[in-house]
Amino acid sequence: MTFLYKYNFDFLYAFAIILNMLTNKHVNKIFLSFALGAFLLSSCGKPSDTSSPVDTSSDTSSEISSDTSDNISSDTSNNTASDSSSATPSDTPSDTSTNSSSETSSVSIPDTGNYYNSISESATGTTLLGSLRTLNSNKRTKTVGYGNMGKYYKQTDGDPNNSNNIISFYSGNSAYFSGEFTDGNAFNREHVWPNSRGGSAVEADIHVIRPTLTSENSSRGNSFFVEGMTSSSGGWDPGAVSWGDAKYRGIVARIVFYSVVASSSLKLVDLNNDATGNKSMGKLSDLLEWNLQYGIDETEIQRNEAIITIQGNRNPFIDHPDYACKIWGSTNSATKSICGIS
Repeated sequence: MTFLYKYNFDFLYAFAIILNMLTNKHVNKIFLSFALGAFLLSSCGKPSDTSSPVDTSSDTSSEISSDTSDNISSDTSNNTASDSSSATPSDTPSDTSTNSSSETSSVSIPDTGNYYNSISESATGTTLLGSLRTLNSNKRTKTVGYGNMGKYYKQTDGDPNNSNNIISFYSGNSAYFSGEFTDGNAFNREHVWPNSRGGSAVEADIHVIRPTLTSENSSRGNSFFVEGMTSSSGGWDPGAVSWGDAKYRGIVARIVFYSVVASSSLKLVDLNNDATGNKSMGKLSDLLEWNLQYGIDETEIQRNEAIITIQGNRNPFIDHPDYACKIWGSTNSATKSICGIS
């Protein structure tokens, strides 16, 4: 439109000049011819594309608005709305449990059939603990025995990528294992529940005794499990030592919980340390938190499936991590907060 308007204006202006010349008797015909020629050259010399800056800018702005604004504004607004809604305070507990459960379900829990049919879904506290103790006693046909652990470790803790190796507890490092615990062997046996704290009651149970590289096993001693601690008296954390793997926090917690099911002489306390004669382990609040924070690991599945064929029983806290909070979640304000109990 701008081009047409400008073209018409030039034409009318030229026509007015020519008309004036024609009515002026003193105008030379040569000058008239020159004026007409200049007008024609001026009009024909204007390329039609030079009037398209408006069209070009219109095309450009159209492309930007349709492609950029649609993609950016719709994607950004949608993502922002989604992130904001998922970060609302009311959704936070749901998100936390989802993260924990998604970690837990990152490996598939095998179908346990009717193994837990005797356990009431509504049972809590000592009722649930008692039911699990009865179940374990009925299902466990034998215990391996401390001296025979080496015969089964390739089955329970074998490296799936190297049949000659087993996986070291706490670090996840793989090393050759001959099947024997002789002098100079890389592995020894870790009492997850120390003997000095009553662990002899579960020492024969392969659920509790784990193969550990000798160089790593001496780090803990008989310490309680306490987050962030690396000293024998103040507590010990497999995720705090330089060579440790934090995932063993959750694995440790579920073994400790199982130990209390396997022996009624053992108990859990929410302390960093306790007298050895009390046959206790902790720190309960940290163990409960680790159980929720670190999902079931594939090595736990491997062990549970192997041990049921060896001893006849399962670690219920691998199959049902929620049992821990159901039993010990109401112990104190800290455990209630961790387990979401009002």
